[in-house]
Amino acid sequence: MKLKPHYPHNPIASIEALAITLGIHPKLLQDLANKANDSYINFTVSSTNRKGEDKDRHVCEPKHELKKLQKRINSRIFEKVEYPNYLQGGIKDEENPRDYVANATRHANANQIICIDVKQFYPSIKSQYVVKVFQYFLNFPPDVSEILTKLVTYHGRVPQGGCTSSYIANLIFYDTEYLLVSELQKHGIQYSRLLDDITLSTQKNFTKEQENFYIKKIADIFKKYELKINNKKTRNEHSSNPAVSFEVTGLWIGHKKPKARKEERRFIRQLVFMCEREYTQSPYSEKYHERWNEASGKVAKLQRLEHLQATKLRERLGIILPLYDENMQSQINQETKKLVKLSAPQNQRLGNIKRVNILIHKLGILARNNKSLANSLRSQINEVYANKPTIKEIWE
Repeated sequence: MKLKPHYPHNPIASIEALAITLGIHPKLLQDLANKANDSYINFTVSSTNRKGEDKDRHVCEPKHELKKLQKRINSRIFEKVEYPNYLQGGIKDEENPRDYVANATRHANANQIICIDVKQFYPSIKSQYVVKVFQYFLNFPPDVSEILTKLVTYHGRVPQGGCTSSYIANLIFYDTEYLLVSELQKHGIQYSRLLDDITLSTQKNFTKEQENFYIKKIADIFKKYELKINNKKTRNEHSSNPAVSFEVTGLWIGHKKPKARKEERRFIRQLVFMCEREYTQSPYSEKYHERWNEASGKVAKLQRLEHLQATKLRERLGIILPLYDENMQSQINQETKKLVKLSAPQNQRLGNIKRVNILIHKLGILARNNKSLANSLRSQINEVYANKPTIKEIWE
């Protein structure tokens, strides 16, 4: 795999050709680009990190028409790019899945790591650098590059929440990052980037000069794009130091494979125990469904990381599956009737297809203690929605 991202296709040579590629009329394409700044919904997502600190994330979600077009830009342009393996986030790759686990695996069993975070990454990427991705990396002409830049930026910045934003984040350093990686590899240093999280690791140890040199080298790359290192999140850790987390993207990498830390495994075991206790009180409550789903997701993580206790925990959860009471069964029955009655144009709409998918999931739960009703309702849904499009097909 080459170290530099590569687009193995001919450039899109005109706005007309771009419109054909994206399956949209040129006039509508231009209109959407011109009103892109008015095509987002802004909201704040609050969360709590592992330290118990509250964190607010400002999200800009594209409205339906723009979202559909951005998803097409992904599938018809960005997903055609060949991405080097050191880029680990937000890339569709069925052969070599890339995520936080794959990212941590690249650094497993290291002796020392340096972890660097880009400060306010997405909203700090300006459109003047985005247009270069289209014009000089993809080799699209200026007018095509300009219209695409309008479609993927919000008031001159990359929106956190945009469908195309992660791909832009991966390509923004297309002409500099690969040179750094090449130099690091010559010195036996592993490099990866999961969007705004950069990790360097070595099986030996960095000298003090190397530490300062490479951190400055990365800071200089960021500076070229008017980006900054988040100094508060920079970590320089040794595996021999028990006082540090020695984690990459949330996973401990002290052995040959990344693992969840003891504290997290203990918490997951406690979560499963709480589910067992609550199941005896009421397996029907919404609170229990939420608790069980949380535990199931955590156990799935342990399974992905090949922890020995994961199989036992999954078996215990399998004995205490959430159920639906008569009231919920009645609601599912009513929802089925409503969806079955929808006319042909309505039942192909995105919102209703999402309702059908949710209902099918609920029927799977219903089958645990009322199989006959679940089968009857599923037959009614299948008769009407046998040829329903997938969510992806609707966006395409």
